[in-house]
Amino acid sequence: MNHLSELEENSRHFAIINDIVYYNSTYSASEKPTFMFLITSQIANFYLPMTCSSIDGYTETTSQIAIQQVGESLLVGTCTVVEDPLYVTLKLDDFSMQIDAPTPLEPLSIRKSVVKEDHVICMSHLVLYEDGTTVLSLLKHFKNSAAKIMIYAASVSDSLYKALEEYSDNVEVVPWMLPETKKRGDFDKLKLDPNYSRAGTDGSLTHCFLRYAPVVRKLTLIDLATLKFNSIPFNPDYTLSKEVTSMVTEGWKLKKLTNYRVTMNSQNDVVLNEKCFVHQDAQDLDKECGDLQSPNIENTPSRSIYIPKVVQFDNLSIYEDALGRCTSYKSTIEDRQKLMKFEFELENRVSSEVCEIELMRDDFKCRVAMDYSKKMFRRRTRLLITHKRAFLRFWDGCHL
Repeated sequence: MNHLSELEENSRHFAIINDIVYYNSTYSASEKPTFMFLITSQIANFYLPMTCSSIDGYTETTSQIAIQQVGESLLVGTCTVVEDPLYVTLKLDDFSMQIDAPTPLEPLSIRKSVVKEDHVICMSHLVLYEDGTTVLSLLKHFKNSAAKIMIYAASVSDSLYKALEEYSDNVEVVPWMLPETKKRGDFDKLKLDPNYSRAGTDGSLTHCFLRYAPVVRKLTLIDLATLKFNSIPFNPDYTLSKEVTSMVTEGWKLKKLTNYRVTMNSQNDVVLNEKCFVHQDAQDLDKECGDLQSPNIENTPSRSIYIPKVVQFDNLSIYEDALGRCTSYKSTIEDRQKLMKFEFELENRVSSEVCEIELMRDDFKCRVAMDYSKKMFRRRTRLLITHKRAFLRFWDGCHL
């Protein structure tokens, strides 16, 4: 126990296995059953010498986890497994951990009387979110075209969470935490980092792609761009990386991928920037779309979609001022150097109030995403393996 406490205390870097997706031989690029590990990490050139062992009750297979960078803070690991595994064992140095095998992918169950298209829509990412007028208006616009709509959230007001859950049977709010930024034991403050915010959005929408692209004909990803940081240039185009879209195989059902990013959110409407990509044998779906498997993002045309705000909701804006202060801050190189020096000299003190948000709010009910994780360590790196997600309800703010 003391040994683990010391490893925890000495950890200076971390990585998170956000989820594991199981591809049988039909969906796997190697034509052998595969586990896909979705990993978030701020470590440059991240690598851990891990193996995974799987067993179906009779046969056991062990293979190295091959890790590929697919985004600035996003990686995908793959390992070969047995068909229909009962469980998987991860091994890293002296650490060995058994986890349940993920559920096999299955085609959507579509009620033809309600929805005509084999289509999933995913939206991300809600952080300290209260703007029900915007998200409910988007749902009203898209709901009749999709068999399932997933909304990824780190924290959302309790009243909006209930409205989303009750909106339709095909809408699901998915708990998806921001990558860990808090100090140990600090639950009442959020230090909002632009890189972690982007990693939350990229990770959740990539998760949606890996989970549903093999089993649906159409997939739509919407970056809600709820947090626009002045310190990062804003690109109106949202696209998955080529490394992710190149994973599409002939066994996958996906024919059209549509990406949206919110570029403007005014009092009366929401403006989305759209880019789409289609499979080579489905050019008839939209001739303006790019090639799904070899996307030329720069030469693929985009267009703007205007969606009126037709749903009224009591937006309380409890955290609006704090979020605005945090996202509008843009430090100079000299400021960053001074901040790093200050943090080094006064490690246990608050170095800057600019991007630190007090989460306590009297009588404000909130739903907060929580990951239940197992831990492994190597040198100064802590690896978290998420095995369960849930929302916790708080009565006095969006605690972490």
